[in-house]
Amino acid sequence: MREILETERLTLREITKADLPILFGIFGDVQSMRFYPRAKTFEETEAWFEKLAFRSYKEQGFGLWGIVEKATGELIGDCGLTLQPTPNGVEPEIGYHLRHEWLGRGYAAEAAAACRDFGLASLGFERIVSIVSPENVPSLRVAARIHQRWETYRTVTSAGAEVDRFLFISDRNAGEPVGPMSNAETRAAMAEADALLLMRRRETES
Repeated sequence: MREILETERLTLREITKADLPILFGIFGDVQSMRFYPRAKTFEETEAWFEKLAFRSYKEQGFGLWGIVEKATGELIGDCGLTLQPTPNGVEPEIGYHLRHEWLGRGYAAEAAAACRDFGLASLGFERIVSIVSPENVPSLRVAARIHQRWETYRTVTSAGAEVDRFLFISDRNAGEPVGPMSNAETRAAMAEADALLLMRRRETES
């Protein structure tokens, strides 16, 4: 398996078929998948990584990678870059999933920030995004910490439901945020407040 990048505590490497039972522990878990329509079967998990990892490695040169904790050598989740539709067309998006016992240690932000830097510097992307549901407060806070800014938009799911989404954005040449937005924790709190307002507005509309 090929190692892609590393951080102080983590190594990100290509996923293999042998990793799928461990990753199914995330994708088949109802609590871990509570912001998705439902938990996935093993076959659906296999198809997910066939598209966003194995095929993406071959066709795009990037995809979802396995997150390995250096201290233990244990596979704790996935994080990487995939091409996803946004209001601006198809864009590289950072996505991640961690086994629940590894949450709360800052690993999601550490891995996601490394993918952001790798995509902008080594893969040559001008812009990288993260798409997050307003209800998904943990991911909102991670995305706000690692990205420069955000906007919201409405889209229609495959089931035909109209939903709101946050689009967090990092531009290669934009420079660091200034003023209150220069503080990652402040950005996270502001994004969480924006999400609450957005959900309340939807409630009044329905």
